[in-house]
Parts: sequence; C-alpha cells; structure tokens
Amino acid sequence: MIKGIKSYCNNKSIWRILFETSTYLFVATLPLWDKLNTLVLWLFVASSIFFLKPRERLQNIKHNKKAFFGLFALYLLFIIGWILSTETKDALRDMERTLTLVIFPLILLSHKREDFNLKKIYIAFGLGLFTAMVICWAVIIESILTNATPWVQAGYFFKWVYNGWNAVKPLEGHPSYFAVMLVIFMVGLIRLPDFINLRKNKVKFLLLLAPFFLFLIETSSRIGVICFVVIIMVTIFKKLEIKRILYAIALLVALSFLSIKFDFLGSKLATIVDTKGNITLDRYDRWGAILSDFNQRESWMFGVGTGDTQELYNIAYSKNGFILALKEHYNAHNQYLEFLISNGVLGLLVYLGVLFIFFRKTKLKGEALSFFIIIVLFSGSETIFGISKGAFIFSFFYALFILLYSKRTVNVN
Repeated sequence: MIKGIKSYCNNKSIWRILFETSTYLFVATLPLWDKLNTLVLWLFVASSIFFLKPRERLQNIKHNKKAFFGLFALYLLFIIGWILSTETKDALRDMERTLTLVIFPLILLSHKREDFNLKKIYIAFGLGLFTAMVICWAVIIESILTNATPWVQAGYFFKWVYNGWNAVKPLEGHPSYFAVMLVIFMVGLIRLPDFINLRKNKVKFLLLLAPFFLFLIETSSRIGVICFVVIIMVTIFKKLEIKRILYAIALLVALSFLSIKFDFLGSKLATIVDTKGNITLDRYDRWGAILSDFNQRESWMFGVGTGDTQELYNIAYSKNGFILALKEHYNAHNQYLEFLISNGVLGLLVYLGVLFIFFRKTKLKGEALSFFIIIVLFSGSETIFGISKGAFIFSFFYALFILLYSKRTVNVN
C-alpha cells in the first residue's frame, strides 16, 4: 500500500515537471513557427491529462464554469457558422483553427493556480520572443552583407524593405500579432510585482527592454504601438507620480523619433486621422462598404455563416473600388464586425459577453488589465481568430489570467 502511494507520488512529480516544462516550451515557441508551436501544444495537453485526476479537473472547471462555457459558446459560433455556410470548406477550416478556444480552457481552468508560475511563464515568453527577433535580425543582416553595396543596403534597415511583413518573414508570421506578443511581454516586465527587483536597476532594465521596443517599431504595427502607449498611460494615471509622468514623456519622445526614423511606421500612423480630425484610416471606408452590403442581405440575427463572409467582403470591395483588398482577399480586419457578419447580432453579443466575463472574473487585476486593453483595441483593428496565432494568444492568456486573477480554484484533497 505504502509502496503504491510512493509510486503514485513519484509519478505525479514526474508529470508535474513535464507539465511545467511543456508550459514554458509552449509560451517560448508561441512567437515562432506555427507547426513547432502546435507540436508543443499537444505535449502540453498530454502532460496535463496525466498530471491531474479527473475528479480534481472537474472540480476546478466547475469553479470557472462561466469562463469555460463562455469560450465554449464562442467556439459554437464557428460550428453554427459552418451550418449556415454554403462554402463549407472555409468554415471547416475556421472550426479547426479555433479549436483551442475549447482546448486551452479545458486544460488551464482545470488546474490549480499554484500549477502556474507567472514569472517563469513571462521569462520563457521573453526568451522565445528574443530568439525569434534574433532569427529575423540574422536574416536582415545576411541580406545587407550579401548585397553588392552593403553600405547602401544598410540604410534600408529603417525602410519598409526590412519592416512590417518583411521583418517577420523568416517566421512566416504576421507583424501585428507578433507586435501584440511583444506588448504583452513588455508591459508584464514593466508592471508585474515579480520583476520589481529587475526594475530597480534602471540602466539594465532599459537595456533589456530596448531590443523588444525596437522590434515593436520594426513590425510597423499601428495597433501594437497604440496598445503599448494606452497601457502605459493607464498604468501612469492609476498612480500619478512625477517620475512616472517623466517616463511617459520620454517614451513618447522616443516613439516620435523612431516613427520618423522608421518612416514606414510613421506614414502608417499618419494615415489614421488627418489634421482636421477626420478619420482617414483605410479600413474605415471598407467597414462601411461591408456593412452596407450586409444590410442588403437582411441577415442581422444569425449572419451569413463563417464560410461565406469572404464572398461578401469581395463583393463589397469590388462594388466600391477597393482593388488591393479584393486582390489580396482581405478579411474585415475587425473582430467585432467579423462576428456580426458571420454570426449576426447573436455572434457579436456572445463575443462581447466573453469579454465581459473576463472583466467580471478578473476585476482587471494585474496583467488582466493589460490583456483586456489589448484585446478590446486589437479586436477593432484585426480579425483575431483569422489566423491560428491569434486564436492561440487569445485562448491561452484569456484562460490563464482568469485562473490567476479570479477567486481561488477549488482543490480536492
């Protein structure tokens, strides 16, 4: 009997080590290639299955049932969207891509809060981001050095040639999603109590942040920069101090200078609003065109289905002369609008409900505040669930912060 108990404890310790390791590996590979990250995801899932007893898992999920069922309802929208679609192939692809909306809450919310070390998760995340940045910079340096006139080519480091999509091309990624990951990591370093000792040495801390901030600029992601600035401003105004205000001013000065130097980002930021206060964002007119065509279909309650949204967008782009958007098959670049078109008012309300559950459960404590700001803003600029990386980022951090910042989960003795 005693040997059996010892054997179980030893096995559980092994599975705990494997689970913790797979957790850190998952967040470390999140900024890297999708295939690698997906492979580690299944290691993370498998280690969790063997780590917890079914009864313990069920009890903890019950404690966070609102969050779990909220995300499950969000996934059901993609199933309903498939049923309503005539183009079922695209809808099935959406269902496959967003399956993590069920997998992550099923795993994370079934654990105890003590099973996750937020500081180590952020360290692993930072190492993954830094590795990804080094890979991208290595490709850029190689491109410069192998050019016939490297001294001339080096000047293009600040141009679109090595910024935006081209900056993350070696990772086969999307610049805005990489920018969001950078923001999540950087604001964690700035705000988390776990890194207070790190922040005491201002020089070392700024030197640590510098490469991540530089690469954020290189992504030329307007929404990434906006999210970072908004979170910093909210953090400052929560506790007004002279030194915090000075830091904010220094940040804005640095951002302004870099936006001029990296002129691709500067030009993109300049296209949001003109000097007269008029909205000049290119996506704004496209949203209007999409809504106009959607209104004619009278599908406000349940939408047109997830598989048929792109057809609607293409028709709207064609009618209104958005040639580039039509040629590149742009999605809505707005998650709120995407759910409205694909699932109607019902879909939009479900998504807003999921965000509200996060707000209520976490009370926006700690980094839940940063993540909430990012998702609310990012949803207005990108279709988060349009690529696998977006679904991974959303579902993992949503469930993690629910677990860490809501009331203590139930433990089974």
